[in-house]
Amino acid sequence: MPDLMAIVSKAIFEREAGKQPALGARLGMDRYVSANKALEPLAGGGRLYLVTVRPPEEDLWLVAILDQPKHDGEAWIAKKSRTPITDITKLKSKLEFSTGAGIKAKPGALGMSLQTPRVLTAADAALLDQAAGAGGSTDAAAAPDAAAGADAERADGLLAAILADPDSDDARRIYADLLVERGEPRGEFILLDLALDGPLSIRKRAQLSARRAELYKAHAKRWFPYAVAGLRTHHGFLQAIAGSLKQLKIAGSKVFAAEPVTEVEVTGASDDDFVEPLLAAKWLPRVRRLILRGAVGDEGFARLCGAPALAGLRALNVNGNELGDDALAELGDGLPRCTSLVLSGNPLGDDGLAGLRRWKHLAGIETLYLSRCEISSKGLAALLGGLALPRLDKLCLADNDELGDAGAGAIAASAPGLPRLRHIEVAGTGISEAGVRALAAARLPALRRIDARRNDLDADELAADPRVRV
Repeated sequence: MPDLMAIVSKAIFEREAGKQPALGARLGMDRYVSANKALEPLAGGGRLYLVTVRPPEEDLWLVAILDQPKHDGEAWIAKKSRTPITDITKLKSKLEFSTGAGIKAKPGALGMSLQTPRVLTAADAALLDQAAGAGGSTDAAAAPDAAAGADAERADGLLAAILADPDSDDARRIYADLLVERGEPRGEFILLDLALDGPLSIRKRAQLSARRAELYKAHAKRWFPYAVAGLRTHHGFLQAIAGSLKQLKIAGSKVFAAEPVTEVEVTGASDDDFVEPLLAAKWLPRVRRLILRGAVGDEGFARLCGAPALAGLRALNVNGNELGDDALAELGDGLPRCTSLVLSGNPLGDDGLAGLRRWKHLAGIETLYLSRCEISSKGLAALLGGLALPRLDKLCLADNDELGDAGAGAIAASAPGLPRLRHIEVAGTGISEAGVRALAAARLPALRRIDARRNDLDADELAADPRVRV
């Protein structure tokens, strides 16, 4: 149910509001006459935000919000809008729309540029709702409960924007300000979290960290009353949770209705009674990072990877899930947005790497963990040979004791296809000083760290290169 913005002409607006319209006045508009096909998404629900451009400075005013309008063949009609006329000129640079293009108009052309209705993002709608709520009212007799209702509606809209776009902090800041106005400490907590993620002096960071810890200790049980483990916050809201499928089923609806959780760790994973209930979880499409603890097995892994519910997943961790050499054979076109894949602790072997190479989205991988996977230098060479991995930043191969210097040679030989490789982990792989030097000398322009611990190496011979850790 998308929300849209459309423009009201100067003539129509002044017919409704007069030649000298007053900010804060309520026009009570209940229709928008238009047959523009760009408004057709409103047929499924949503809100229509009506704006007008005011001369001579091209100020942008919000004049009405039509909730769930229906088209009668001539106009989009809804209940009378209670939105006050609100100056939203300051929001022109903040509105992005679904295209991400924002408002870009030459002087004198703002009205013309808005002739085509625009689809709003959730964050856009939240900004407009916040502005309308603070737009003032000329109705002195307005009931206190109406004001409270508008305040609650504004908060709900902002929370919806946060849930819809967890990566954006705009709605979080506005929501936090609203909570601060109410005297609710959660608002200060959100603002502190946001501030701590930016540049601060050592003294200021210590002060803010101490205050944040104080607030968390006093209020965390009330803010996050969920029967799940692994709670981790980011910018004032829960980002990560953990638990069994049963625990997540009980708490999931409440958690995901109030928190922009993007990381979930599921314990007790097993192929027999795990995959189907997980894929049926309503919260699963919202997860960006999924960690499975258990033994999902080859068949279960294949079913997960091909599921539409995981199409938006950015990171998958299946460390120690008893995946064998057939596990990756069915990756195919699955996990199209995954950039981090942790396969460590599974006996994939060289045959498993052959399946990984056939994955259609391997070129987009940024982090790849293959530690303790029983792979050899031959398998690694077959995986990397002639393959371009332009985004790969970290490659972890620890505790594959058959790699040795030949494994290092396979990486060095594939250097042209690894332009961004920054971190290589070859701890416990049987590599010698010569192998480490071969990695260090390879044409890997981004290389910053070679982790070669737990090998029989002479640290003094390698001490001259600060990138090498032994």
